[in-house]
Amino acid sequence: MTLPTGTIEVMNATKTYRLYHEQYRTLKERLLHLGRIPFHEFHAIHDIDFTASQGTMLGILGHNGSGKSTLLKCIAGTVEPTTGSIQTRGRLAALLELGAGFHPELSGRENLYLAGSIMGYTKRDIGAVFDEIVAFAELEQFIDNQVKHYSSGMFARLGFALAVNVEPDILLIDEVLAVGDEAFQQKCLDRIRDFRDQGVTILLVTHDADLAAAICDELVVLDRGQVIAHGTPADAAVTYRRHLYGESELPAEGSIDPVGGVRFDGLRFEADGRATTTVRQGDRVAIAFELITDVPIPDLVVAYAIRETGRNLVHSTNSSILGLDLGNAIGSTTIRFVIDEIPLLNGLYDLDLGAHSLDGSEHYAQIDTAGRFAVVGSSPDAGVVRMSVRCERAG
Repeated sequence: MTLPTGTIEVMNATKTYRLYHEQYRTLKERLLHLGRIPFHEFHAIHDIDFTASQGTMLGILGHNGSGKSTLLKCIAGTVEPTTGSIQTRGRLAALLELGAGFHPELSGRENLYLAGSIMGYTKRDIGAVFDEIVAFAELEQFIDNQVKHYSSGMFARLGFALAVNVEPDILLIDEVLAVGDEAFQQKCLDRIRDFRDQGVTILLVTHDADLAAAICDELVVLDRGQVIAHGTPADAAVTYRRHLYGESELPAEGSIDPVGGVRFDGLRFEADGRATTTVRQGDRVAIAFELITDVPIPDLVVAYAIRETGRNLVHSTNSSILGLDLGNAIGSTTIRFVIDEIPLLNGLYDLDLGAHSLDGSEHYAQIDTAGRFAVVGSSPDAGVVRMSVRCERAG
């Protein structure tokens, strides 16, 4: 069966390496051991199984040494899995190492054509987007200088700009979003968002749970080369932190107190009707989730709170204030808080969910940091909230 364009299918993939215990230094030692060097096998990844469909932004989350980069190299085709199979369909661009293929003695201009040829592009392909690459990297004044004189940030920006100014069906990104200053990082996130809007399938490998939860549609969590979680960003990030820190060190946030038989499930963010965890300034944003009630509660009120990552309150409201009566709701009810034009400026924001009585005396459920979302945009303003302001000259 032929895969749809932009699909990645990983089926029971395992990559095994041999770890040798010692090297024999003399001919006598080699003869005594018949030339055999003792070793044991190490599974960098083991029995990995998932599918990423077209337009999905899938995060591969795990601590250092969990097998993330090995998996991405297998998907990119630079490493062959020992067993299992990996199939991709469509033009693939991989950001496995920014600046791979750059030669220090060549200029930035020459290196773009050289690295582009290594990536499989012709001179005409690179020439057609050359100006866009240089403008994106913000290196117009330095493009004809030898890259050995570039700073590390300039070097990384040029590599990233080359990779994101082609037209892939699948984009693989390995720990490379922390390039340049904050403004350039935001531009990188905007470009990745544009790719996703165009239907490009994106795999992001990272150990940053906050970043992954903010920009990915779903997460695969690896530990010691095996999948330990695959699901929504919020749920998978909790599993990741549990394995990273251990149960006793797991932060208290995210805990649920289902007093009165009230629970929340299936939290999702929607921007202009599309599920996402990255929204643009001015988007029509919906906060949607399932409210599950085991018993009817006549005065039930559901609330949310948006907080910046320092836990300072940005905005909060509830179903009662907004005129929605949830009295005596039973079973599963879909709740949507809709913000017609989100006024927040660039940044990461946490969302808390709660359920309480009308007078606030009874708390039925509470989830701190139920989810996290990112706001991106090009506003030059600083702070948290975008405001409509005029500057006038009197007289």
